[in-house]
Amino acid sequence: MTAGGMLSRPRKSKMEVPAPKEIRFQMNQPEEVLDAKYSSPYEQRRLTILRELIPEGQGDAALDLGCGSGIISEMLLSLGWSVTAVDLHPENVNRAKQKVAKAIQGDAVSVSRSLEEKAFGFICALELIEHLDEDERVDLLRETRRLARPGARLLLSTPNKMSPEGLEGYYWGELIRGVPFKAWDNTHQRIYSSFGIRGALRRAAWRPLKTMGDYYGGRISLPLDVSYRFPLNRFGFNTIIVSEA
Repeated sequence: MTAGGMLSRPRKSKMEVPAPKEIRFQMNQPEEVLDAKYSSPYEQRRLTILRELIPEGQGDAALDLGCGSGIISEMLLSLGWSVTAVDLHPENVNRAKQKVAKAIQGDAVSVSRSLEEKAFGFICALELIEHLDEDERVDLLRETRRLARPGARLLLSTPNKMSPEGLEGYYWGELIRGVPFKAWDNTHQRIYSSFGIRGALRRAAWRPLKTMGDYYGGRISLPLDVSYRFPLNRFGFNTIIVSEA
């Protein structure tokens, strides 16, 4: 590890992801995400980073909101968690059902409201809140807090408006040219800064424990590094935050 908390080179993934059977992407909402997304070296490195942030489950209950095709749900299962996976897209839910015992179709906020209070020891909301409007984001963070047992962890990731890429898109694109900054995905509703999302977590009674920022060189996908130390951890193109109930 170098000064500033940057990892100097990608480490070998601890999780082998099966080769994709097909490559098919659908940019409409709800978004269909197949395993092909995770076949690139960039995504393999990202999975390794996320894997290192998930503790052993020892049979405890975990909730994976916006589960996509179920890759993270499967990772949770391999670490000993009893997983409930949630996604809006029926194809994703059907695929997740092949990996975990319980998969629910529906939007994250509505499904969360239907679940029992303090039912989970670990909750994932990866690349989800940017797809919600402001009211939905408030509701989601409050609901996840309601679902969390004392000491439970929330693993959240989202694009970062305070990154060099985000600042260019927001200030030059949105404020000057009038082009809304969507962080490279037109299905995104709102992009947050790392500082803003930490504040939102606190207002929902979550306590941020660790903040990480993802980096890559220029506009290419490799190498992917992560910084754990301030200030670099607040300016990556993607923010990952571990919080405690």
